[in-house]
Amino acid sequence: MGNTSHEISALPLLKELKSSTISALLERGRRSSFAHKGMILSREDLSSRLYLLLEGKMKMMRPTIGDEESLQQRLTSGDIFCSAALASGRGCCSYAESLSQVQLLSWPHRQFRQLMENDPQLHSNLIQLLANQIEEERSKRCLAQCVNVRAKVATHLLAMMNKHARLASSATPQIDLRPISLTAQELGMARETMSRTLSKFEQAATITCQRGLISIQDAQQLQTIAAGLDCGCCQQHIHL
Repeated sequence: MGNTSHEISALPLLKELKSSTISALLERGRRSSFAHKGMILSREDLSSRLYLLLEGKMKMMRPTIGDEESLQQRLTSGDIFCSAALASGRGCCSYAESLSQVQLLSWPHRQFRQLMENDPQLHSNLIQLLANQIEEERSKRCLAQCVNVRAKVATHLLAMMNKHARLASSATPQIDLRPISLTAQELGMARETMSRTLSKFEQAATITCQRGLISIQDAQQLQTIAAGLDCGCCQQHIHL
């Protein structure tokens, strides 16, 4: 895996920064990589550094009562984590686990704060990323409370499509739902329910599905299904 300086500077956190700021971020950032899934970044790791996911997928997990864990966030290329520790100065309560091969760039909190002071655009980019993450999590919590399974899955697919800047008119936009079990958990349903719903969408020629990779064939039909959500609280979250 690898990323050029040009590719990294195009990520949301680094957009429209001074060239000197980008150079400083790349020079001072620590690169790290995980060769396979299941690798852990501990709470101690996340409490002292801000991480940018350059490539791959990760999940944020938080221990709960009874030695159980709850899914806090799914991360893809361009996402930052654990920014709450940077903002509050307190430790992080979650840990991160790789879901694939990943490549990371990270900075000590003190160093990153200094860079934000020197370039206000970096601070603005960070705030915008935080706002986007909060809105996405709020939308997912809303979906998890809804009862119309078909509409719930359709709304999620449309939200993912728009998140990746895919137009409804584009040819077969592809969405990665792997692992399906984690996506089902996010939406508050069993994996089997999620798989059955995707299978029905495929039978209706609305999507094609191959090992968790979804290609949307009929975005208009997904819009129609999403608009029928019983509680009516999620249609507004399609355009993330």
